[in-house]
Amino acid sequence: MRKIKELGEFGLIQHLTSSLNFRASDSILGIGDDCAVYPVKSGMKEVISTDALVEDIHFKLSTTTPEALGRKALSVSLSDIAAMGGTPKRVLVTLGLPERVSLLFLDKLYSGFNEICNQFEVELAGGDTVSSPKCFFINIAVIGEAKRVFTRKGAKPGDLIFVTGTLGDSSLGLKLIGKKIKGGKDNKFLINRHLDPTPRVKEAGILARSKLDITSMIDISDGLVQDLYHICKASNVGARIYQDRLPQSPEFARTCGKNSISPLPLLLNGGEDYELLFTLPADGAKKLTRQFLKAKVFVTQVGEIALKPRKVLLELRDGTMKTLPESEGFNHF
Repeated sequence: MRKIKELGEFGLIQHLTSSLNFRASDSILGIGDDCAVYPVKSGMKEVISTDALVEDIHFKLSTTTPEALGRKALSVSLSDIAAMGGTPKRVLVTLGLPERVSLLFLDKLYSGFNEICNQFEVELAGGDTVSSPKCFFINIAVIGEAKRVFTRKGAKPGDLIFVTGTLGDSSLGLKLIGKKIKGGKDNKFLINRHLDPTPRVKEAGILARSKLDITSMIDISDGLVQDLYHICKASNVGARIYQDRLPQSPEFARTCGKNSISPLPLLLNGGEDYELLFTLPADGAKKLTRQFLKAKVFVTQVGEIALKPRKVLLELRDGTMKTLPESEGFNHF
């Protein structure tokens, strides 16, 4: 196999993008010019986000495959679009490449990109490649569209708090990587939830197409409590959540039980689940449940919005209340 230096920057771009096989039907220009060009639909809003993943901060090449890394890099960015109620349409990928990165590694990375692009019908429409003196990094810019836009601001006292899926799987999976902990298939499931998350694009689409009054929404990237605090601060409200309603996967519950791991800190503060956390008035709860049951999508009411501003309370199983600190989730600095 040829080396990256032999290909040069533009030869490398041609090599990596030649295998991409999803092209949005409305694209005017894709990869190959100075910019991608596409029309803007009437009545729709553009939503744009960007995410950077840096080696040894967000991932370790010793614990993930390049294919899984490619899938995760795109998935976490698509999750941001889903958190606003949008549909992802196009991504731009920038790579920072140290000399030790091989062409074979990049081929596998782009295979992961390609899988997510095909699964969610997203076009990889451009980007950049640059040399990096030390660490490998990936930056993803994602562009989507939305008819309705959900934000963190708008939750009101009395609104119910819901989450999709289950909590804590990713953070427990991270703990399991490289550790000799009993679990077998359960361990594999949890580690995969960390290394290869699923953005809740389908669930966001259900909410966006519904007539439900979604008052606020965010994706759980930094932990349930920390991300709920983001909603509380933006909306100037408080929240109460219930220990016995926090959704756990069977794999999570069994692994914690077998290994005497306390589940509550992981459920509350474990990051990178990429589930949707959202609020709506109580009179919409039955309709929400019906729509999600019909779509065979899992959703759980975990609490409600309270009047006391900027405080998140946890009701424990014995009925006592505990004020939760906001800083226990993931923080870069």
